[in-house]
Amino acid sequence: FHLIQYNSSPHNITVSPVDSLNITMVTPGSLELSRKQLKLLISFGAVFVYGAFSSLRSHSHESFITETSIPRSLSEVVPHSIYPWAKLDLIPVEKPPSSSHHETAIFWHIPKSGGTTIKHLYKCFGVSVADKFGAHIQHHEQDTEIISFQPWPKKSRTTYVNVDVSNKEGILHASALGLVPSDKADIIITTKPEFAVGMLFDKSHRGRFLILVREPIDRLVSLFYYLQVATWEVSYRPDWKKLSLLDWSQKHAQSWRDFLVKKIMGKDQFTEEEFEELKETVRKYFVVGLMNEMEESVNRFNAAMGINEKTTEYYEPCMSRFFWDHHQESGEAHNSNEHPKLLEGSPEWNILAEQNSYDMRLYEFMIELFEEQKDALYSYQ
Repeated sequence: FHLIQYNSSPHNITVSPVDSLNITMVTPGSLELSRKQLKLLISFGAVFVYGAFSSLRSHSHESFITETSIPRSLSEVVPHSIYPWAKLDLIPVEKPPSSSHHETAIFWHIPKSGGTTIKHLYKCFGVSVADKFGAHIQHHEQDTEIISFQPWPKKSRTTYVNVDVSNKEGILHASALGLVPSDKADIIITTKPEFAVGMLFDKSHRGRFLILVREPIDRLVSLFYYLQVATWEVSYRPDWKKLSLLDWSQKHAQSWRDFLVKKIMGKDQFTEEEFEELKETVRKYFVVGLMNEMEESVNRFNAAMGINEKTTEYYEPCMSRFFWDHHQESGEAHNSNEHPKLLEGSPEWNILAEQNSYDMRLYEFMIELFEEQKDALYSYQ
């Protein structure tokens, strides 16, 4: 990390390693900050701001779903580029998996959209997973190098990497340890996709972006009922049991307005032009899966990651357990919560549809994209 001093002049910036405290003046004629330096500057600022706000957040009952990114994106320091984290750090969909070097996939775990099933499936395959658990199992929080390990080798083939990529502090720690360059992680599973991509990947180590989406209103209704009973979640809301869905839609659902669009953009306010740019970013860099097409989506994710019966001996047993053998536990049952269905055109549906008009449009676009991507993804094989 570096110590940064910023004076009133836009060109008068001081950057120095913290351990030496040497002061280096950068003149206008020699001001050339590399992208790596930008990431370091952002990392330092993020840690500082995160620490300042964490104590405030600890007194609130804030949902992990609605946490605002700080910093929101690299687009705040790279002008005229809305999604540099995608353009510079991700592999385009049309490019097949490399046969010469290791690629790391990143999966955006969107709450109540089938992400838990995906997590359990890839752990079943025995691939190396970086999620929120690896740093805390067997006390790996203070490790100074990246390792992968099987905590219960006699009971499970689950392989973890010793990081926690569920929060910004953990992502920054993983970045400092060189998570992606280490080639220890086959898949990174996070709820902070934009921040994680920008901090963990670079042009020499690009990632394969996977996303599984659910119809937005159905997802919100599921979230409303789920958080009433999910005592294990930080965002557990037992007080919602006293609310009708109509009351919740009118008084509380605003917190999740256009959640997907805002999360990808990294900001709350945007223009129609920016929304169109978002769609192009998704088209080029996101391998799209649909929750209501779970098995087909998994097949495409596997193709993008180069996972098949030849690369893992557990491919067929795991696919059978989750999708093919209905006499066994279904993968779709992971973290599911039965709840009443909401009818389209009802007052609640209309309120949620109006609040999430951009998410609805993005979802319709992703349905079309799901069809468009089929030939490209299966051509990998």
